[in-house]
Amino acid sequence: MELSKNEQKKYEIIEKVVNNEITKNEAEKKLNLGRKQINRLIKVFTNEGKEGFVHKNRGKSNKNKKDLKLIKEIEELYLKEFYDYNFEAFYEEIEDTYDISYPVMCKAFLEDDIISPIAHKKTIKLYNEKMQNTIAQMNENLKSDDLIESKIELFKTRKIEQERAYIRRSCNLLAFGQEVQMDACFKIWFGNVASALHLAVDKATKKVLFGWFEYEEITRGYFIVLYHIIINYGIPYKIKTDNRSTFSTNRNSKKKLNTTQFEKICEQLDIILDTSSNAVSKANVERENKTFKNRLIAELRHENIIDIDSANKYLNEIFIPKMNKKFSYDINLDNSMMRKNDYSDEDLNLIISEKYTRIIDNASSISYKGKYYIPIDVETGEIVTYKHKTECLVIIAYDSTYWCKIENNYYRLHELIQRPKIIKTEETKNLEELPKSKYIPPENHPWRRDMKKFFNKK
Repeated sequence: MELSKNEQKKYEIIEKVVNNEITKNEAEKKLNLGRKQINRLIKVFTNEGKEGFVHKNRGKSNKNKKDLKLIKEIEELYLKEFYDYNFEAFYEEIEDTYDISYPVMCKAFLEDDIISPIAHKKTIKLYNEKMQNTIAQMNENLKSDDLIESKIELFKTRKIEQERAYIRRSCNLLAFGQEVQMDACFKIWFGNVASALHLAVDKATKKVLFGWFEYEEITRGYFIVLYHIIINYGIPYKIKTDNRSTFSTNRNSKKKLNTTQFEKICEQLDIILDTSSNAVSKANVERENKTFKNRLIAELRHENIIDIDSANKYLNEIFIPKMNKKFSYDINLDNSMMRKNDYSDEDLNLIISEKYTRIIDNASSISYKGKYYIPIDVETGEIVTYKHKTECLVIIAYDSTYWCKIENNYYRLHELIQRPKIIKTEETKNLEELPKSKYIPPENHPWRRDMKKFFNKK
């Protein structure tokens, strides 16, 4: 058996030591070994000769080496079902099923030209060059291989997105609930229709407090997110958002003339609402949006979720708890700034709502969006009347019911069935059906008199 380069070097130097051509000290320096190792090699040279310098594991297979069939099975599973998962998320799905470590799996994938959707630019560049050569060779040989075809399909469908890098800021001094960041991300999350994912993230713990899908980024979506935050955790000290019209009006004016519905709710709950047009100011929720893009879209597709109700259920019952367990910090209740929720469900239903000011008319009714309503006492069920021009606050509650607040009293609003403006009797109906006679002015009518004078002159 031939010696390797390193083994041949050891053999030659030990041979010189045995032949007294060099000393043991010189051998130690050349081989970078200790005196015990040199003495051991001299014994090997004396007893076994040249063959003793061959490594004992030469020709033996590694006991920890994974079977090629196992690697191929995992690769086929990834290419068929989990092709849009990143490697870490995919390994979390299979680690309990397959006996393989994460580094071994990644190494095997890269050797077989399978890369993650969030691979580095250098890896992507080498991957693109190699796959272009593979496609060219396959076209020349005209040979079909299911695994190679799957890799080519992965190569064609892989979309590399350049995400903006945000400045990482320290938040070690923040407490839970001190700052909650809200934002919505518009994307095709499930099915073939784009939708908006409304998220709320606590800056101190990196915990996703709640998420909600709507087909558009609307105020109602943020109402639902805020309601569940208060129910599950408490009332936050501050909420930071962008300058969307849901949160801020009169941006260019120093004096705010109007207040948004969300601002009114924050004022009533004593929450500081901070808005900014700079995305870096709410970097935590922006970064969470990126994480959700890399993981949630793939999981919703794998679970065959195509409707918004199932997506919201999976998001809050499975995905967000899993992400919080993996990426967020524990809540420290000792310095928490999340205030305890002392409101009942009925109170929150009226607080997290849309509010509009109206005036009671002379019929003790309220006009809203072309319809008329009357206030009704909830306990007695009787109609309540107030004087004309009394100010009233119309409330569209969280559960979409209609309420009003008059002189610090809350009443349910009942819609009135509108009658036609002109009530037609049987007589008027019969008159309308008769043919209308043509009006002919009398002889002494000024118009006919003037016309006669005009024609007589001619």
